[in-house]
Amino acid sequence: MAGDPFLSDPARKRKRPARGAPGGKGSRGNARATRDSDISSGSEDMDSDSDSTHKHERDDGDVSSGEEFAEENAADKRRRLAKQYLHNLKQQQIQGDDFDAQDLDDELVARRLQDDVAENRGKMYKMLGATVAQQEASRRVLTARVGLKNVTGVAVHYPHVYTVSKDMELVKWTAGRHGKPRRARHCRGGPRFAAVDAKNPAANHHHGAINCVAASPDGRFVVTGGQDARLVIWALESLACLKVLPTRAPVTALAFRRGSDQLYAACADLRIRTYSVAQHAQLETLYGHQDTIVGISALAREGCVSVGSRDKTAMYWKIAEETRLTFRGGDGDGAGKPAKPGKPAAPLHCEGSIEAVAMVDETHFVTGSDNGSVSFWSLGKKKALHTQRLAHGVVPPPPPARASAEDSAALAARQVPPSQPHWITAVWAVPYSDLFVTGSHSGAVHLWRIDSASFRTFALVGSVPVKGCVVLIDGAELADPKRLVVYIATSKEHRLGRWLGPVPGRNAVVSVEFDL
Repeated sequence: MAGDPFLSDPARKRKRPARGAPGGKGSRGNARATRDSDISSGSEDMDSDSDSTHKHERDDGDVSSGEEFAEENAADKRRRLAKQYLHNLKQQQIQGDDFDAQDLDDELVARRLQDDVAENRGKMYKMLGATVAQQEASRRVLTARVGLKNVTGVAVHYPHVYTVSKDMELVKWTAGRHGKPRRARHCRGGPRFAAVDAKNPAANHHHGAINCVAASPDGRFVVTGGQDARLVIWALESLACLKVLPTRAPVTALAFRRGSDQLYAACADLRIRTYSVAQHAQLETLYGHQDTIVGISALAREGCVSVGSRDKTAMYWKIAEETRLTFRGGDGDGAGKPAKPGKPAAPLHCEGSIEAVAMVDETHFVTGSDNGSVSFWSLGKKKALHTQRLAHGVVPPPPPARASAEDSAALAARQVPPSQPHWITAVWAVPYSDLFVTGSHSGAVHLWRIDSASFRTFALVGSVPVKGCVVLIDGAELADPKRLVVYIATSKEHRLGRWLGPVPGRNAVVSVEFDL
């Protein structure tokens, strides 16, 4: 850097002599430089020559490294950084202590990049249906009893599972490997918590039945909503009450935005309220449904999908754009019409309400209805892409002696009411995958696989026997080892009422594990 004009000392500079000046220092210097240039390089010392050569190589390398990327544009720079990123990922995999060719094949760099892009775009990219379908006989099913009162909800933040019930109890469970969940901590509300203690938030709780629960993705909060028109924010580890947020109506469903602290709360006053849980503040209120909102689901985008029970609609809310899309159900309204020649008449099972919803990816979702129909929807069409009617079968008819008071067996047999379908009471989908699960009071939960080629149909790939009424389903994908754990909350009655009557079963949490 001795020749750098910004770093050299001006006082040590020598002025260039005038051209043609006789007998000056400059002429002697030029003569000396000429004589030095005539000296053979072979007369120099080899060590000093090699040192000088290495020095010049280092100087040239510094200059070339700076000049190499001096003229590249933005596209070339992005390409260079992407190649460097791929090289670093390969080095991390190869330099691992437990190197295995199969592990390297399972986590190809290209696949990881494709998965990141697919999730950012909100598209389905995890194909788990075929893997789960092969484990029909080897699945592991474990049951843990919850308590005396009926369970109303379950939320998972692995390795912890949270359940709520109608006796105002919040229970924290610890999930074990190949073992049933163990009760770790619990707290119970009661009438004494009717008044909110603003000075001591930890002294608050619910004073009415708890309808729903949700765990934040960042592992900091658990939120419960109850029949007492309260949202209670709890510390996820200690179950200490942090804040009580009042609502004007009972809270029926909760959902967190994926990767955020934004909470969507569905209320019985036909409104959806959005909250920032970390700031303990309400953000917006969404209007549109004409009946009680009983289900809500959300993924990574700023939006959610909800179902309005007897208004027979599903609404997708674009919160950032302040717009919504309305999808109308009413499946079965055309049933009972004269059948076409050669085809039997379809039974009349009209849809009375849409009971459950789950988002598959950012553009598709699944709903379940009280007439036993499971429908697959796309944001690009107003009608369902595919509907599976009587997905969980029908309720067996009662015996004639119980259905009629007639002494004649023939008359009593004619008075037996027709069989009614099993309600679809719960739906859960593995985010961004082709697998979703439906629950009812039929004695089993069903596993469905979406056709990854057309994204228009789905088919049954398996069933898991479960006793009782399935009130909610949640799950988690685990990486080490790769497996899927599904938690099913079962009860002896519906979580919001007693329309189904007593259902044979127990109040429990059923865990089902699949290897991926």
